[in-house]
Amino acid sequence: MKAFLALMKREYLEHKGAFLYAPAVLLAVLAVALLGSVVSGPISEQYDLEIASGTRLFEIGFMMFAGLWWLYLVAALIFYFAGAFSADKRNNAMLFWKSMPVSDLRILVTKFVAGLTQFPAMVLAAVLGTGLLLAVTALIISSRVPGLSAPELVPVLTGFLQVSVAVISFYALALLWYAPFFAWIAALATVVGRWSIPLAILTPAIVSLAENIVFFGRGPQGGYVGRFFMERLQLGPHGDDGQFELFIVDPKPFEAWPHIATLLGSINWVSMAGGFVVAGLLLYAASEYRRRTLNG
Repeated sequence: MKAFLALMKREYLEHKGAFLYAPAVLLAVLAVALLGSVVSGPISEQYDLEIASGTRLFEIGFMMFAGLWWLYLVAALIFYFAGAFSADKRNNAMLFWKSMPVSDLRILVTKFVAGLTQFPAMVLAAVLGTGLLLAVTALIISSRVPGLSAPELVPVLTGFLQVSVAVISFYALALLWYAPFFAWIAALATVVGRWSIPLAILTPAIVSLAENIVFFGRGPQGGYVGRFFMERLQLGPHGDDGQFELFIVDPKPFEAWPHIATLLGSINWVSMAGGFVVAGLLLYAASEYRRRTLNG
């Protein structure tokens, strides 16, 4: 356990710039932009918003920024897995860990766990900070836009909690769903370093192209491989059917559980379990490659 905690701390120290400092800077810039915009007065009575509730305005803004933070997290994790799984080989840190009773598999599993737990938790803290910032902004805007009912403290706090629960649930399920893709990038990184990012995309693309050339017209459109990856990349219900537009005009307060239940019901849990198996096999293969190449 001590070795595991030491490895987790090491990952934090080496990558806190991308997952702590950068989100903090972005949050500070957002705070200056939002509050500065409100104070300077661009948002005034000349704007006629179609959203009747200031609380709903806050919930919509919170969800949209949570989506942007998710894109940031995915991009950061892609570079993390590509860099962290090849960093030891570049700086000879593998020799240090080899001198301790820590296996290559344990080192890589710790890196993988760090990428799916502590780093997303740090970005989630920025997401929650964004929500609090937007709550304050919504309170100010509502008092300056005609036809927009000013939100009260209790509804805003309730909306903050409901949206936060929905966002945290989505982040957790999405990270588990995409775990094999992250493991694929990480495993390739042990062999080719940071070139694993384009290689992770080009390899299945070339395989799919080859399939379509060889079996042209004798399979589904796009081929079996291409269709599998497209479906596996899809998390949640296929198509929103205008659900977001309905959410905007719906006067009822946002409730997290119906959306979480819909997401849970749309997940192929057999595919989820299979993804865990694939991720484990990829990590094991990567650890064996590290062990054999270092000893060789």
